[in-house]
Order: sequence, then C-alpha cells, then structure tokens
Amino acid sequence: MAQNSDSYAALDLGSNSFHLLIASFSDNKIRVIDRHKDMVRLAAGLDDDGRLSDEAQDRALDSLAKMADRLRGVPRRQIRVVGTNTLRAASNAVEFMAKAEAVLGLTINIISGTEEARLVYLGVANDFAPEQKHRLVIDIGGGSTELVVGNNTPRQLESLPMGCVSFSMRYFKNGDINEKSFKKAVNAARQMIGPYVEPFRGQWQEAVGSSGTIRSIGKILADQELSDAGYISASGVEQLKNQVLSASNSRELNIKGLSEDRRDVFVGGFAVLYALFEELDMEGLHVSNYAIREGIVHDLAGRLHHRDKREDTIKQLISQYSIDAAQGNRIAELCARWLPAVAQHITTPDQEADPLLRWAAQLHELGLAIAHGGYHKHGAYILGNADMPGFSRQEQARLSFLVANHRRKPKPVGSPSYGVTADWPLVCVLRLACIFYRRRQAKQLPDTITLSSKDATKLNLSIPEDWLQANPLIAADLDDEAELLNKSLNIKLSIRQNHSEQS
Repeated sequence: MAQNSDSYAALDLGSNSFHLLIASFSDNKIRVIDRHKDMVRLAAGLDDDGRLSDEAQDRALDSLAKMADRLRGVPRRQIRVVGTNTLRAASNAVEFMAKAEAVLGLTINIISGTEEARLVYLGVANDFAPEQKHRLVIDIGGGSTELVVGNNTPRQLESLPMGCVSFSMRYFKNGDINEKSFKKAVNAARQMIGPYVEPFRGQWQEAVGSSGTIRSIGKILADQELSDAGYISASGVEQLKNQVLSASNSRELNIKGLSEDRRDVFVGGFAVLYALFEELDMEGLHVSNYAIREGIVHDLAGRLHHRDKREDTIKQLISQYSIDAAQGNRIAELCARWLPAVAQHITTPDQEADPLLRWAAQLHELGLAIAHGGYHKHGAYILGNADMPGFSRQEQARLSFLVANHRRKPKPVGSPSYGVTADWPLVCVLRLACIFYRRRQAKQLPDTITLSSKDATKLNLSIPEDWLQANPLIAADLDDEAELLNKSLNIKLSIRQNHSEQS
C-alpha cells in the first residue's frame, strides 16, 4: 500500500477501548481519514495482583492485528501509540508490550496520568473555537479520569484512579445495581475529587467533557429530550440516575439511547460523572467529540514541525532549577559533534538519539539544585519521576539513565523498564563531553580533537599533543576515565596524541 506522507495516526490503548485515528490537516484542523474502535476491556482483565489475564491480552492482540493492517499506509515516524492507565498499572505490562509491539511493529509509549490529561485537553481544545474562556475539561476513561483547567493551553492537570471499567467492577460486581452500591461508588469518587475542588473552584467558566462515557450520556439525554444535543444538564443527570436505579442489573438497563456495547460499564462511568457534578457544583457539561487521540495527532504534528512540547519542558526545567544553560549548551554541542562516531553502535533509534543526548547534556546538572554530593543521582531521580509534559515514561527513563551515568562509576539500568536499555556508547559521549568542559571554559573545543569508534567496546580520542600539555587536568581526567570505563564496562578508551597545531 502506498504511503500518504500527509497522514498522521494516533492509537490510544485505553483501559476500556482501543481507538485508532488516522488524519491529515487542512487549515490546521483535523481531517479524518479513518477511525476504528474496539471495546477491548483491558482493565477488566486485571486480577487482584494487577496481572493482565491471558484472555484480556488475547483480545488486545487481536485488536492490534487489525489496527496494524489499517496503519500500513501511514509513515512510521508519523504514528504514535500510547498506553494509559491499565498499562501503567499492570504488573506484567512488560510481557504484554513485547507481544503487542511484535504485532504492531511499532513502539508503545506509556504516558503518565498528567500527560494523558494534557493530550486530552489538547484534543478537546481543537474541537472548540479559540476563545479566551477558561475551560474545565473532564475525560472519564476506563481506568482513570482526567481533570484539566486552562484556556488555550492547560494550566492545572489532575488524573484520578477512577473510571467506567474499574468502578463497574469494584462497586457493581456481576452487574448488580442497587441504591447502596451506587451511593458507595459516588462517595468513593467524591473522596477522590474532593482535594481538587478548591484549587479548581473559580478557575473555569465553561465545562467540557470527552470520552465514551460522557458521549454516551449526552446521547441518552438528547434522545430522551432531557438535555439539548451536545450538552449534559444537571437536571438531566438527576433524571438519568432514577432510570439507572430502576434496574437491578446492568443487563436490565433498558435506557433509551444506551448502546449495547456500553451497557456493562455504563453504571460505573455514570457514578463517576454524577460525583463530578456533585463535587464541582456543575450546572452542565458540553460534550466534545474529540479526545486524547486528536490531542496525540496534534502533538505529533507539532513535533515534526518544530512545535515540540518536550522542548518547552526542557526549557522550563532549566529555568525552574536554575541550571547553567551556557554550560549545558556547550556540552550539548560537543555531544552532537561526536554522536556520529558511535551512531552505528547504539541501540537508541537514530531519530531519538540526537535530541535525547542534547537534553541530557542540558539537564545533567539538574541535581545541583538539591545537593552537590551525588547530584547526578538527584537529577536522575527527578527526571525519572517528575511530570514532564510531552514525554513518555520510557523517554523519561532513558533521559534519567543518561544523567545518572554522566559521571562517577557507571550503573546499569535499575528497576526493569520496557524499552530502556543501557546504551553505553551514548553514555560515553556524554561523559567525555562533560570532562572536556569541566572547567566551564567559554572557548569552543578545537576541531582537531576528534572521537572515533570501530565497535561498541572501543573509543579513540585524537588530541593535539600541545593542547594536551596545556590542559594537564583534563589529561589526568581522561586517564582516570579510560581506567574506569575499562574496569566497569569493558570499554577501551584510547587517547592518541597527534602533532597538529593547537587551534
């Protein structure tokens, strides 16, 4: 199948459904080429130990096989696959992702709850005219609910562990419905929402909802003329509650407008929405047809057209932690100069290695804001655990690994993280660049200092003899580094003195 270079694709591996969107852009608005949805119910496959059942994995893999076929016409670099709450939580997610990536032939990016919220907001924001209104955006997924406040951009984001699948399983076991279980579910949701009511209060003028649960409720109320089309009123929600509680089991939910495929998880999602209306004192909620996948497509297009949110995040961290930006940029430039020397020996994909190494160089002194002793460890911890808009968990783990190993004794990858490997040639480039600029000199390193590598275990530095004599401390550091790399990683660093004149 011929590839359409103008198309972008987002595949959202949600806790309830897998959603595929293939689209292009016209006047900066999404033009849909293809959509596909499978009700996989991934969250329903989690057992008490947090393991995904074989049955849930099989349902997911069958769905992904169909998705892979639809994606054949889209350039690989213009596809992003995102995993959310259930894949964040599953104890055997690594095992499942290996099988899923083999079926798709694509990398799955696990994202944090706040990154999920940001992408939801980005999607919904592009469904409405760009006004200066401050909006509250709510997305009720299968395993989590995202709350975001902002205008053109999100300002406050929260992700809460409650969703239509998880609440249906927890509070309405076997589909049984009664007033007591409904009240228990609503109260549990209100307890989760409660801490965020005051920070959100007065911060929004209009509420907007996305996701299957909210669209389903909007359709029911419109079909029954309990609310205007595209709107969910508080009075309509109250009347729908009476219809829900008139059934004793989800199989008996004979509600006009409710689709058969939504029936099993409807009451859990409705309880979450009911609690949101109660706690946030909402009069109504506009319904958006856009959601996280539209946000992913917009975000991906931005990455490929010099509007990468990750770059904004790096700049924010540099400012927030008062990092020496000039020093970071000097090291980043040297890393970029030397990266081609090891490019054929690294496991990190080519298109990722350059920005990853540059960001690590710019942020390698992040931990100095906490303490000078072991600052590389402090910086690595922040990068591995902070909310970093635009980054997937794997990207943060790779960045954290580089920063952790830019000095002192190299340490292997810590807790297992799928898709994160110890890319030592990449680490060595960063370590060597840091050594050459340890004195923070503003003068650029001479072009006559070069790095080469014949294989992943051999690095060769060529340095003018007179330059080395003029910089004895760096020479001593390089000798120490050669010994450390050889002892810790079995990487041989050779330092060759040439007779070129110092530039």
